[in-house]
Amino acid sequence: MSVLLSFIALPLGILITLKYFGIYNISAILPLDITLIGALFLIAMQIFSYITIHSYNKGITFMGRLIKTILAIPGILYTVNIFYPLNLGINLEIIIALFLFTEGIYGLH
Repeated sequence: MSVLLSFIALPLGILITLKYFGIYNISAILPLDITLIGALFLIAMQIFSYITIHSYNKGITFMGRLIKTILAIPGILYTVNIFYPLNLGINLEIIIALFLFTEGIYGLH
């Protein structure tokens, strides 16, 4: 299942990167915000990973919880920023794209 999620995360990260740099915007084809889809997918991927690690290993370490939380923070902030505008000094699009891309690469090994 994690390989399937990795196959989804890789092109999603690439599409968000292309949108961020203004090379290609998929919004002409897909009416939804691709970055919001990526943020929600990043959150769901971390929750799924947390659950699978917890069930297979009969528990999870503090460091494992911390890593999963840190990886989900950009997605959570982007989602909260849509419904409750925050004044962030960083652009979360590229961070979400990089996290999705690296999670996709990591899941394929």
